[in-house]
Amino acid sequence: MEITIKGKVKLGELEAGKLFMYNGTIALKSEYRTEKGAVEAYIVGSGEMFWGGTSTPKEQVELEVIELGTVGF
Repeated sequence: MEITIKGKVKLGELEAGKLFMYNGTIALKSEYRTEKGAVEAYIVGSGEMFWGGTSTPKEQVELEVIELGTVGF
């Protein structure tokens, strides 16, 4: 499988099920949100919820991430 870079997008606007990268961390966006509105996205490798250094759901949703795509999968 080959990973491609598609471009920047706000985390809240990224389609569910997509991989993304932020500061060298690769994560996967789920279709779910927390009760307070944070995107439930999980870091590949550790399974921890992705916050990208933010403190609030509003900051997390507005975070600009790099959408990744796959080729040959």
